[in-house]
Amino acid sequence: MRKNLISYSILIVLLIAISVAASYTYQLETKKRALKADVIELSDIKYGMFNVDAWEEQFANIITTKLQELELSGTQRDEARVKVTAFLNESIDKFERAYKAKNEKNNDFLGLSLKNIGADFFEIFSELKNQVPTITEDILDFLESDENRDGIKKYILEQINSYTEGTFQKLDYTAYNTILSKYKATTGNECINLISSKLETVKNKQSTSNIVLVIAFLSMLLSMFLRKETSKLKITIYIIAAIHLLALGVFLPMIDIDARIASMELQLMGEAISFQDQVLYYKSKSIMEVSSIMLSQGKTKVMLVGILVLLFSVIFPVSKLISSLLLVFKRSLQRNKLIKFLVFKSGKWSMADVMVVAIFMSYIGFTGIISSQLGQLENSVESLEILSTNKSELQNGFFFFMGFVIFSIFISQKIQKLVKTPLQSVESDTTK
Repeated sequence: MRKNLISYSILIVLLIAISVAASYTYQLETKKRALKADVIELSDIKYGMFNVDAWEEQFANIITTKLQELELSGTQRDEARVKVTAFLNESIDKFERAYKAKNEKNNDFLGLSLKNIGADFFEIFSELKNQVPTITEDILDFLESDENRDGIKKYILEQINSYTEGTFQKLDYTAYNTILSKYKATTGNECINLISSKLETVKNKQSTSNIVLVIAFLSMLLSMFLRKETSKLKITIYIIAAIHLLALGVFLPMIDIDARIASMELQLMGEAISFQDQVLYYKSKSIMEVSSIMLSQGKTKVMLVGILVLLFSVIFPVSKLISSLLLVFKRSLQRNKLIKFLVFKSGKWSMADVMVVAIFMSYIGFTGIISSQLGQLENSVESLEILSTNKSELQNGFFFFMGFVIFSIFISQKIQKLVKTPLQSVESDTTK
């Protein structure tokens, strides 16, 4: 009697621990998903590689760097002088040819162009070329002035901005700015760092909660093996514990599909244009969310899949647990074929193996698609380096659901032992 009391007390304590830990895990998962959603939004490729403002910023940095590196002294000034002198002489020659060709069409006297004669007589173009060294030095002095460099930079950036505004559609930053305001951050990177820190804290807390759940369930399984005898109360406790696993399994995300570009670099004027951690695609759904989405599509085939997912992942398991309770407390139901099927035979219909294969197929397949497509883009553009990454990973919902499937199998065995004698007699009668 005393041993039974201790056994029951331990099971009740474990059940309370499971209830508290499961509730805490669900709350933490809700917070984690909200934080993840904000990080994913800020990291979305539409704000990076697909955003003209981000490219403008990169161009501005390159222009600023190049103008700051422009030091026209010593050897650099000599090289610049040669290039500027050659450019000015060539420009004067082009202008002279164009000027004379135009005037030759309008002959003023005896088929001759007085303007061309005057230009040659007064050596206008020769005099311009004589002034080239002086003009060259003035240009070099102009470029060395910090104030003039700032003016040049401002002019170039204004021209780039004018071009992009007339060519590309401006991006709506409402969601982006809302997230920045929410975390009181000034830049996207700063905000991502703040959220990542919070996310890490939540993950650590959830890991602790999950460890408590695992230890509690393993303890229950151990008690099943060590204690051969069973009772209605013990099985009831096991079923209530299994309900917690099932609830977590169907309401928590099973997999995060997260494909992104870890790094993209392109060389321009000797400087790198780079984008880091650009999210291409992200989805995180639970069984219930997937079923709800499929059922709301209005397409027959999609709705059929949604119904099957709901049937095998939710309705069958819940029916099995309810039937188990009914069978334990009402022995006469052991003759009911539906009850017997749900309690002892429906485990294989949980489709856990099919779900595992489907999840891993999507995981592996998505990795291949992303890597292949980005590889083609990288090969088609010179000096372009792209490093793609797939951060897809199984989530807690998958492991809790698998835990429920395994745990429910052991519960069925315990129930079978509890009603073993009546079942044998029923089978004997049926054989006869």
